[in-house]
Amino acid sequence: MTLALYTELRNPIAKRVNTYSEILNTFEKNSSGMVEVTEEFRAAKNSYELAFNELRALNKFTPNSIKKAYSRANRGW
Repeated sequence: MTLALYTELRNPIAKRVNTYSEILNTFEKNSSGMVEVTEEFRAAKNSYELAFNELRALNKFTPNSIKKAYSRANRGW
């Protein structure tokens, strides 16, 4: 795997994870910090988990040298 391929595969998945995370954060929490589980919440949580597991699988099979190179290239300093 090359850095270009890893970047091409990772960025859309990471963007979906961030989008679903923002959606999950919009749900109202009660006094103990828990969310009322509705069908809408379950659908959003399921989508988040699917995207997160895709990202986890990609990272699992990517060599550490590629992940380090990606991290160095995207520090933003």
